[in-house]
Amino acid sequence: MTSAIRHLTGLCLLAAAVGCSPKDQARQNLVPVSLPDLSRSDENVQVQARQLYATLNQALDDRHKPSAELGAAYGKLGMLLHAGEYYDAAEPCYRNAQALVPTEVRWPHYLGLLHGDRGEIEKAEGDFKRVLELKPDDVAAMIRVGRLYLDQGRPGDAEPFFARALVVAPRTIAALAGLGRTALTKRDYAQAAEHLEEALRLDPEAESLHSPLAMAYRGLGAVDKAEPHLRQWRNRDIFVPDPLKQDLDLMLESGLSYELRGVRALEAKDWKTAAELFRKGIERTRNDALLSRSLRHKLGTALFMTGDQRGAREAFEEVVRLSPSDGIDESAAKAHYSLGVLMVSTGESREAIEHFKASVKYQPTYVEARLGLADALRRSGRAEASLSQYDEAVKMNPRAVRGQLGYAMALVKLRRFQEARDWLAEATRHYPDQPELAHALARVLVTVPDDRVRDGARAMELVQELFKNDKSTDLGETMAMTLAELGEYQRAAAIQRGVMAAAEKAKVERAALERMSENLKLYERHQPCRTPWTNDDFARASGKR
Repeated sequence: MTSAIRHLTGLCLLAAAVGCSPKDQARQNLVPVSLPDLSRSDENVQVQARQLYATLNQALDDRHKPSAELGAAYGKLGMLLHAGEYYDAAEPCYRNAQALVPTEVRWPHYLGLLHGDRGEIEKAEGDFKRVLELKPDDVAAMIRVGRLYLDQGRPGDAEPFFARALVVAPRTIAALAGLGRTALTKRDYAQAAEHLEEALRLDPEAESLHSPLAMAYRGLGAVDKAEPHLRQWRNRDIFVPDPLKQDLDLMLESGLSYELRGVRALEAKDWKTAAELFRKGIERTRNDALLSRSLRHKLGTALFMTGDQRGAREAFEEVVRLSPSDGIDESAAKAHYSLGVLMVSTGESREAIEHFKASVKYQPTYVEARLGLADALRRSGRAEASLSQYDEAVKMNPRAVRGQLGYAMALVKLRRFQEARDWLAEATRHYPDQPELAHALARVLVTVPDDRVRDGARAMELVQELFKNDKSTDLGETMAMTLAELGEYQRAAAIQRGVMAAAEKAKVERAALERMSENLKLYERHQPCRTPWTNDDFARASGKR
């Protein structure tokens, strides 16, 4: 036997000993997988699981099936079982998928999520670090490792992961929140406040951040800043931008998965598709379930965006019908709020007020509902009653510009001009980054019929500063008002004509042009404007409702 033949024979024997090929070796190391008792799951989910299990077995029977395809079959079954919270059955699926395709980032990622769901912190940490070995710029994995370290009281280890995530994906709320919590744990209260304020500025609905922000302000000794944040706190998850987690959430043929798909369609402004998905979710959900009301409210929102106000109203009314008669209920609060908004648009003021009141009853911390109620009261001639609602909304969220403006407008309507000026001056001082407040103050300073309040020179300073970043027709009108107050009627009229030309080109409502024309006539007669705004036009323009 020649040396070449002996070498070839040795290779064959070695291959036989280890299973002849790396692919066969990987198959030999697979662990058994079986379906759990699926009786607690929706019938559609049971059908899905059996189909994926059958597909997996067919792949196993095919000895020539590529490892990547076999791994995908294991992984998809694992995802379905994971989404259905059958964690023990899902784990071996993921492990087999990872063994077959060790370079695929999905399977360690899902193992990390699974181990995290089961509270197995060390395993989850190892899984996500494996993700980062395969994909170093994975923002979701960075944030999840950082959170795991924070939960273990290791802020020093957590901080670099949040910082890296923010470099890769600036303006990521979860990364800012992580840095804020890290700084708070390290008692760096100033840094914590900075990160958490930035996160809330980018996403005002990240309401769970109000509590750590209040703690940061308390640590700084600023108790007056802490109190409003304590009122705004709500227990809401901070969204982690994680496409793989979203794919997992969409696995089940269930009401929840259709809700998630519908929300994606809403975000993409595909209103028709969103409505279809929410309807499918409703079909798969019991009427007495909280999810059913959530789906119906989102259906109403999608229908409203398509222009189907009647359909939207019916969907919101169905949520109200299915809601409990009392107690805190977010879906009921949102449905009543949406009905209030609809009825404002159709001129049904009394009915709108009742719906806004119901919304506040179901969810007292719902700032938008309080503002809706306050606006409706003010517009209907009940300015005095509106003040307490604006005040409560601003206490819950001092940065709610609509509330600050509405309160001032109500004071003007009540002819309490000095109070309106002082309110806006204080708000402007506290929130210099909110130009709408300075704009409203300028209007008050040049238009209210009280010589003790008007101050044209100060108003001009405000308007000139605002003009550096805002060339809107609304601010142009304020400049004309200010010039008229200072006696420069020719310049006021010239600017007003320019504003009107721009407004006509932009095809603004006829009523707005008529109002502008009335002001122009005043300036041409050498008379100042003594109406800071109509009943609602300034709040709508400046509050961006």
